[in-house]
Amino acid sequence: MSVSALGLDAAIGRVQAIQATLTHLADPTLGATAGSASSSVSPAAAGTSSASLPSTASLASTTSLASFGQALAGALGSAPTTALPATGGGLAASAGVAATAGMAASGGVTGGEIAADAQKYIGVPYLWGGTDPSKGLDCSGFVQRVYQDLGISLPRVVHDQMQAGTPVASLAEAQPGDLLVSFGGEHVAIYLGNGKAIDAPVPGQTIQVRDAWEQYGNLTAIRRIVPAASSSSTAGVAGLDASQQQYAQDIVNRVAQRGLPAQAAVDAISTALQESSLRMYWNPKVDGSQALAPDQSALGTDGYSVGLFQQQVNGNEFSWGTVSDAMDPAASTDVFLNRLTAIPGWQNMPVTSADQAVQGSAYPDAYAKWEAEARQIVSALSPTGA
Repeated sequence: MSVSALGLDAAIGRVQAIQATLTHLADPTLGATAGSASSSVSPAAAGTSSASLPSTASLASTTSLASFGQALAGALGSAPTTALPATGGGLAASAGVAATAGMAASGGVTGGEIAADAQKYIGVPYLWGGTDPSKGLDCSGFVQRVYQDLGISLPRVVHDQMQAGTPVASLAEAQPGDLLVSFGGEHVAIYLGNGKAIDAPVPGQTIQVRDAWEQYGNLTAIRRIVPAASSSSTAGVAGLDASQQQYAQDIVNRVAQRGLPAQAAVDAISTALQESSLRMYWNPKVDGSQALAPDQSALGTDGYSVGLFQQQVNGNEFSWGTVSDAMDPAASTDVFLNRLTAIPGWQNMPVTSADQAVQGSAYPDAYAKWEAEARQIVSALSPTGA
């Protein structure tokens, strides 16, 4: 999503958030609470969304505040999740109950299940105020729907969702299924893990998997709705599941078969971690890719990119080979290695520089964060280590 598009989404989100903001304004004691939810992530962003609204005193003196909130909810195409309190103190209690109930109701639901369910909505159009996937969803309506699918109730708007569950200190500690709240509480996405997120972005776009741009700025809060996965649930090297580890092994094996140094495997695996989280992604715009995808939930929509390395395949327009090549672990690794080894001095280049020279990513520094994990994987899977 572009920065300009995010500005439009922020403006739309501001209007959508008025209902929740009015609820907070009805109780003057809640101002600090509303602003503190994101303080551990982005203190400067807290409390900014209501800056242009009338004063608390003037709104509190209006006898029709509740009816105004109801009318506004109707204009947004949704009913308020809770009744506006007639007296102070109601919201603080209800917010605490909602957060606790959400965690308790999660039962055996895992963050991985949340992430998987979210991806079934890929391609659904953004619709401001939308809560029906047959018509369209907005960012908070999408989040609410995904959790609802798995029996977990969340509030309707971002400003309430960002107070559900429990806080997560940083993106480095985020797990699949966590909520990524940005722009002071005006946008929300679901974290998928390995630097990827999914959201309903802006009008004219559809729900899609993307790089978690929140890692570069504008991150307000991270909220965990379902309990953290126990360490015993990650059985593979560096937390990889069986499928991811097999793809990593395929890459390591191909590098060894070609007689290349282990650095080539580190470059290839760090790239695959960034581009696909070591998943074999198919793309509806690339004919034949779906039939070649072992995991149908690994669906991407970025350009004509497919496979572990998100190699562009579009007839003769790009030179990454055929669909079959890009969707085959060994063949796609060969394509990557061919380009890597053609770069003078690639063995001595920083990982992020070598990877970027091959991929030409819009995020040239993104590969660096995967170097340590890639070395750990290569050390475990390669007979010669990293």
